[in-house]
Amino acid sequence: MEADIQAFFDSVVRAKLTEMLRDRVADESFMRLVGKCLHVGVLDGEEFSRPDEGTVQGSILSPMLGNIYLHNVLDQWFDKQVRPQLEGHARLIRYADDFVIGFENKADAMRVMEMLTDRMAAYGLKLHPDKTRLVPFGRPSGTSGKGPATFDFLGFTIYWRRTRKGTWVPAMKTRKARLQRALQNLGEFCRRHRHDPLKEQHASLSRRLKGHFNYFGVNGNMRALQLLHHQVKRQWFKWLCRRSQKRHLTWERFNARLRVFPLPKPTIRVQVWAPVS
Repeated sequence: MEADIQAFFDSVVRAKLTEMLRDRVADESFMRLVGKCLHVGVLDGEEFSRPDEGTVQGSILSPMLGNIYLHNVLDQWFDKQVRPQLEGHARLIRYADDFVIGFENKADAMRVMEMLTDRMAAYGLKLHPDKTRLVPFGRPSGTSGKGPATFDFLGFTIYWRRTRKGTWVPAMKTRKARLQRALQNLGEFCRRHRHDPLKEQHASLSRRLKGHFNYFGVNGNMRALQLLHHQVKRQWFKWLCRRSQKRHLTWERFNARLRVFPLPKPTIRVQVWAPVS
């Protein structure tokens, strides 16, 4: 089950969140401080508002409060009430408000899908109708072709791939929309900072590329990392060419600069599942 909660941080019911906190926290001074953080206003440009529900976007407490809310709404409910009723094995994997549930039995998955909708509604939450779906993700039985449907989780697309020995293993690659957004953001950075000193541009680009490679550097995803590296190099060359019309920058001169200011190369940081043999 690939699930998505609509506007999660804006939909948290504050009264229910306060009850959850009081089950574990007896310090009234701390509870008043949390209440003040929940009721703080939001300044968006020239517009000021005080939402009646939800946790304030950008607040340092929002991630923690959101985790507490879903721990009670989803995690404990699934472990204590749902899992014991299922016929097959099931596992919930959640990070903040993103989660997937794996099922051994299709009938269990369909049953939990109905239960989950009612459970979310009881706490002011709603599953996105277009982004919440059941995906057949069993291991392929054949030795050729592609695996079954894929699903997205935390910026990755999870799919089945065949090794050189012909066995099937789960694999991860950068989600297409996430890769396009990274390319767009890095290209926009090169455009806006093309007049900065080359050393400063290189330092900033290197930080951004290293951050991307550190997160998406999993085995089987090298092609997406190399594509990003190649396209960023082209974008940097493009916007450096537009710094001045007096002296044309060639690829030969640009590559000479790259030897002085080399961009970080794609690297695999994490081995997930079985490496391709």
